[in-house]
Amino acid sequence: MNKRITSPDKRTISLGFIVLVVVCAYFTLALYDLIQSAIFSNLLVSHVPLYEELMPMAWWRSLFYASELGGSVGGILRFIASCLALYAAFVYWRKKDAAIPQIKRKVGAALLLEAGYFLCFIPSAVLGFVFPTTGGNVWYFGTTPVNEVLFVAGFACLAMVLVIPPVLFKLRALILQAKPRPEIVRWSCIAAVAYLFAVFWFNSTMQWVGMITTFGADMLLDPVNLAGFLPSVFGLLIIAIAGLWYTLPAIKNGNAELNQPRLGATAAAFGAYYVFAVLVYFIGGGYAARPWAWYEMIVPHNPYLWCIIFLAVGLPLLARYKIRT
Repeated sequence: MNKRITSPDKRTISLGFIVLVVVCAYFTLALYDLIQSAIFSNLLVSHVPLYEELMPMAWWRSLFYASELGGSVGGILRFIASCLALYAAFVYWRKKDAAIPQIKRKVGAALLLEAGYFLCFIPSAVLGFVFPTTGGNVWYFGTTPVNEVLFVAGFACLAMVLVIPPVLFKLRALILQAKPRPEIVRWSCIAAVAYLFAVFWFNSTMQWVGMITTFGADMLLDPVNLAGFLPSVFGLLIIAIAGLWYTLPAIKNGNAELNQPRLGATAAAFGAYYVFAVLVYFIGGGYAARPWAWYEMIVPHNPYLWCIIFLAVGLPLLARYKIRT
């Protein structure tokens, strides 16, 4: 009797390829933000006499420049991090686990620079809490509402500064010390969850809190505003909780097997949020029509638009493609 030969499952996708695609998106937006930061920084430096006239108080002018140029320095750090990450991702894709000794220092440097990017938010956080004490009676891009600055620059930036760098420092140390793979997987999941809660959900929620406390809850009676508010505040929270729930087995035990379709659904929903948010932005007429925090941050000044790529990454996993390591 002839034995039945079963062919291997062809519905697989390379982990290295997934990492490379995500890092390519990260690099592309980091390059764009670097160019925009260079243009803006040049304007700040070349128009010092104008800003001295607009902000006669030296302490406020110094804080303003520290906040704005700090963002530019952060952009440089993130771009260098993205270059190192792109190199490491490409080598890992080509050589798989054999590349780890070659790339671990590059990955460690990229994590250090990414942590530095978030530490550059410290002047913005300070400005966010100082500005309300002036009653908004100092110049800050015209007439910027006090509560928007407090919640967006103050609380949101402070949360990112306190949460993200320590996690990245820990993950970097584990990688450089060549700790066992389960421990690195565990802290990678912790870092992902920290980003979901602090960088994405809390940040976006603070933008809407700043707007609502400034202009009133009646603004949510506008269908466009409501369409932006619901997924930003509740949708991202659900995604963050799902991310925590589905990575919890690996956070408890780095050897645990994760449910790839559920992780794929979470990633796809996360990427879809940014696709939907961009549509809401343009349907609402953009920042010109709605000069408020969320509309400013979701497209014109959004360093996280690269996360749209997670929609493309999540769909194959949702379709039950297996990750091939």
